[in-house]
Amino acid sequence: MAARSPRRGRGLVIFVVAIMLTLFFYVSEFLGMTRQISARNNGTVDPPVPRTMLQGTMVLQIAGELGNHIAYLAYYFAVRTIASTEFNLNLTLHVRKQNHRKSISAARNVQCLKSFRYLNFDECDWDQTDDDNNNNETKMLGELCMMKISNQSEALLDLERSSNNQTISTLSSSLSMSKHETSNDIRSSLRDYVAMLQDDSILQMYRTMNVGWNSDEPHPFLYNLEGNMISDALIDEFYSRGLPQYLAFDDDTKNSSGCCAMLPTEDEQVFHYRSFVTDLPRKIMWWGGAELKPQQSAEMLSSALPPETRIALVAGRANRDRIVSYANAFRNHSFRVREIAGQSAIQDFCFLAHARAGLWGTVQSSYARWASLIGGELLKNATIYGVNYPGRIKNVTSIVSTNEDLAGRIHYPVFDVTDSDVW
Repeated sequence: MAARSPRRGRGLVIFVVAIMLTLFFYVSEFLGMTRQISARNNGTVDPPVPRTMLQGTMVLQIAGELGNHIAYLAYYFAVRTIASTEFNLNLTLHVRKQNHRKSISAARNVQCLKSFRYLNFDECDWDQTDDDNNNNETKMLGELCMMKISNQSEALLDLERSSNNQTISTLSSSLSMSKHETSNDIRSSLRDYVAMLQDDSILQMYRTMNVGWNSDEPHPFLYNLEGNMISDALIDEFYSRGLPQYLAFDDDTKNSSGCCAMLPTEDEQVFHYRSFVTDLPRKIMWWGGAELKPQQSAEMLSSALPPETRIALVAGRANRDRIVSYANAFRNHSFRVREIAGQSAIQDFCFLAHARAGLWGTVQSSYARWASLIGGELLKNATIYGVNYPGRIKNVTSIVSTNEDLAGRIHYPVFDVTDSDVW
């Protein structure tokens, strides 16, 4: 019998493979159609193909000291998160800082937090000038930024008049992001904002009249003039959605940049004495900034911690005699005390934010409050206390969190004491 040709054998194999691939294609198509029909019948649909994200802009007003800056930027985190997850909207952040020396130093310090390391806080600076090309004048950058906001409002008003479209007024009113206490408030503004970003007549006007924030962002922009700090309700909602990580220090540069110096040990309880009396000696009592004295503070610690617990005492610019009084009172209650001294304000805040075993401080201190939140799941326990006393005009109430993780980690007890128990 004659031998089979190798060439004919290879041809047969190729033919069989082709038949099998064709059958596989038709079976796959049939099964795919079956799954789609089944999904429709069961009220489900296949995951949508990812869409190109809308691009938007937000101009955030910040003011005050570091704690206030963080509160404004935490509010932006809530806005940004809702925008990206619910509206397929990617926001670019710009900031307008207050024309005040405290705000200038706070802006520099907030860049120690990783999310803001490269954020340009000088874009709307009040010490730098640039040319106003429309009027051939030189103006402060802060003034020029304010003009951009005014120009946007005027251009939208002109478009409404020329087009006789009353909807524009309703939509544009949502651009000023103010008085947002809940996520639904934010959603309402973002819903109108997205409608503007999808309106061709509005986008054409922005390109023609050059009223976007800059040439790279030629579209409507969100802004706020009064500043919006994050509310307790928004903290509860976004604490477990990445807020602590968003506000965390930059581990790569925190030491080399001078943002941090000493850090607490893993088993150290950190106690913060804010010493408001140093800054507000005349109104500390009636305003509510008085804090528990050393003996009362030691008793508070003793009610929760065993003897020999390590305590790191952070007292910043407090009077030396008061620092010694706290240290002695803690030692008299059998605690092992380490005094943290000689650091800058941002280094003290970094120390507080890196507490792991526990953190203690007054609820009036934005440093203590934000440090407890930044600690996230790495912080086992925080006690941020309030005190009511006869000399206080308005009493403080305990904060009750609706976030289970937050409520189990950070506690806000309130003590009713006499005027002699605080200073």
